[in-house]
Parts: sequence; structure tokens; C-alpha cells
Amino acid sequence: MGRYRIKGGYPLRGTMTVRGSKNGILPILASVMLTEGETILHHCPLIADVHLTLEVLEQLGCKIKKEGRSIIIDTKGCKNADINETVQKMRSSILFMGALLGRFQQAKIGYPGGCEIGMRPIDLHLKAFRNMGVVIEEEKGLLCCDGTKCIGKKINLDFPSVGATENCMLLAVKAKGITKIYNAACEPEIVELQTFLNQCGAKIRGAGTDCIIIEGVKVLYGTEYTVSSDRIEAGTFLCGAAITKGELELKNICPDTMRQVLLRLGEAGCLIKEQKNSIYIKAPQKIKPVSRIHTGPYPDFPTDMQPQFMSILTLAEGTSIISETVFEARFKHISELCRMGADITVEGQTAVIKGVKSLKGAYVSGKDLRCGAALILAGLAAEGETVVENACYVQRGYEQIEKVLTSLGAKISLE
Repeated sequence: MGRYRIKGGYPLRGTMTVRGSKNGILPILASVMLTEGETILHHCPLIADVHLTLEVLEQLGCKIKKEGRSIIIDTKGCKNADINETVQKMRSSILFMGALLGRFQQAKIGYPGGCEIGMRPIDLHLKAFRNMGVVIEEEKGLLCCDGTKCIGKKINLDFPSVGATENCMLLAVKAKGITKIYNAACEPEIVELQTFLNQCGAKIRGAGTDCIIIEGVKVLYGTEYTVSSDRIEAGTFLCGAAITKGELELKNICPDTMRQVLLRLGEAGCLIKEQKNSIYIKAPQKIKPVSRIHTGPYPDFPTDMQPQFMSILTLAEGTSIISETVFEARFKHISELCRMGADITVEGQTAVIKGVKSLKGAYVSGKDLRCGAALILAGLAAEGETVVENACYVQRGYEQIEKVLTSLGAKISLE
């Protein structure tokens, strides 16, 4: 499983270039199944979830070639294969349901796995698919889907789920007629998926709003595309600078995609300077508490940044409140932070964080991807040595985070 060993007390200083987006590339990789020919993706993050998704594509008969941070995918020999075992390892694998139905009109897929941060049911996906005419039956733990009668329809999502929005887009892009997705997610990654699919020949408009309109096409072709930078990775390193009283410049990142995080960092006392494609942060000597934070769908404060930001607030001079409204089990980092001396109480889905003077190094365990990242940040600022178990979770979304942090002045190693 691996673990990180951290010696705290060293501020992060320097410049880093943000890598490709985890949440951006995964739906794009699934959507490649809809294309005919060769697709070249640049600026790809070399993370565990990408490697697992490429395994799925290979199981489906795609030919994969890697050249540095570029991935070449040839779909000429792809087939409709059973990918049950691999999909149980990560949440985004459910997107292959829409992609396989779009290409073969048939799909057999297991329930997706991934980090245990809440129920994250796929009922929104299934409801929308059935509305479009897909027949879905469960057989020995597999979802057996028949999309031969799939047609474009009006879909009203009960919640603006990113995954459900993406899956509906993948199903609708080659369905007959016009599909309208209402109450769609508005995240930048939805806009990116639209951009990529349109570059392949799709006819999609409205991404970034709550209504996406898709006119089905018969054929999608391979293309060459550069993946956007990871706004959550950028936010994590900005929090790293804040909690260690450091100073960083992040390059190759659009500030507009992470407005709420930047506003809250400013509220905590950080000096933030924005350029078109870069962000500079200088931490305050004393972190200020922030007013109540509510996580929510974009453009609200991202749930993927809640654990990392809470790590900062453990050292604020005062009391802060965070309400988690997206995932009911996304407070697993709290008990571990308290092992390091944090003063946090929980009432339902709301955490009250009373700032302490210092955190103490301890043996802690990452329970999911962002929990692990939050504990690493806490370890960077803590007195003494911190060991963060379950490095495998962090590796799902951060590429060699220990090497990047070391290059910025941290004392951290992967064992």
C-alpha cells in the first residue's frame, strides 16, 4: 500500500507547472471508445486512475502507445468485452457504460468502485438511460444493457451529478435525434468533454450551463487533443503553501476555474496574484479563520478541496465552519487530523474547526484520495515526523506528489 514519511516545518517555495486534469482526462479516455481511428492525447497525468483506464481500453481491444505525457489510442480493433473486474477499482469506470452503448448498443458492466467517500449511487445514470430507451437488467452483479432502441430524449437530472451528466453525453452523442439534459453539472470538466467530442465530430452545445443539447451523429473520428490542467492539484499545492507559510507560483493553470478556492485562501489571509495562466500565493504569518464554507456543485466550493482546506483551518487563529453537502462520508480525515492535535467537532454534515497553535506529527491513515492529500499537508506543517499510510489512494490522483513537494523544499519520502 505504501506510506509517506514527512518531517514537518519546511515551507514550500518555488515554481511548479500543474499537470493534466484527473477529472478531465478520465471521461475523455472513456469517450475514445466512441471514435473510429487514432486519437492522440497530450498533457496526460501519469496517475494510477489513468493507468487503470488504459487497462480497460486494452481489454476492449484498443491499441495503446505511450510517449512521455502523450497517449496514442487506436480503436480499430476494439470489441465489446467483459470489463467487470477492472471497473470495480475506480468510480469513473461507469462512464464506459455510455461509451459501450454508444458504439455497440450493448454493454455488460459491473458496479464501479473507487474511494469510499459516500454512497455515490448510480441511480441517476440508470434512470436517464432507461428514459432514453435502454433496457437494463441485473444479472449476477452485472448490469446488462441493451441500447438498440436508444433515442434522444429530454432528461431531467434530480441532482447536477458530474458523472451522470458525462455518461448521458456519451450515450446521446451517437443516439438518434436530439437529447436535452436539464439540471446538468456545470464543472469545467463537462465543458472539456464537450470540446473534445465536438473536435471528434459531435454536435453538442450548452456545456457549462444547466442545459446541454446533443444532436446525435452517426460517426465520430479520432483527433489530437491537449488535456487541461488539474484545478484540484493546483488547489492542493496552494493549500500546501498556505499551511507551511510558504510562497509558490503555479504555472499552466486558469484561475477562473478555481474561483471559490482562491477567494477562501484570500479570506484566510493569503496574498493571491492572478495572471491569465498562473497563480502566485504568499502565505500569511497567521492564518485567519473563514466564514462558513458549503461544498456544492460548481461553481460552489468543490468537495474535492474540502479536506485540504480543513487542514489549513486547523491552524487558524479562531473558529471556522465547513458543511459538506455532496458526499456524506467525506469527513474521514477529521479523526486523523485530531490524532495530530487538531480540535474539530462534527454535527451531522457540519464540522466546527477551532484553530490550534500547532499540529504534532503522528501515524495517520489516508482513507481516500483527498483525505490522504489533506494529511500530507498537515504533516508538512506539523512538529516532528508524520507517517501517512495508504499512499495508494493518493497515487490515484497525484503524480509522484512526494517528488514535487521535495523539489519545493519539503522533507517527504515514499516508502
